[in-house]
Amino acid sequence: TESLLALPNAFTPGNGVNKEFKILIRGLVTLNYFRIWNRWGQKVFETNDKNVGWDGKYRGVLQPMDVYAYTLDVEFFDGTKTTKKGDVTLIR
Repeated sequence: TESLLALPNAFTPGNGVNKEFKILIRGLVTLNYFRIWNRWGQKVFETNDKNVGWDGKYRGVLQPMDVYAYTLDVEFFDGTKTTKKGDVTLIR
């Protein structure tokens, strides 16, 4: 099976199909980290659990509609490793 790593470019917290910003994965063994920052460089989310996504909150507070940056570092079944950076739009 081929490995796959994808993330949506937008999400709408709280309802619908994209209620969490989550990594779409296949062939993943280890998620070393998945981190999200707001435009001021404040880290608003971090996990190393591949099944956990960001719900658009920071310390229980809904975050504003904006563009957020992310980085993640993963290792696949075949031993390959990759780091990915990008951004996602939070839509309310």
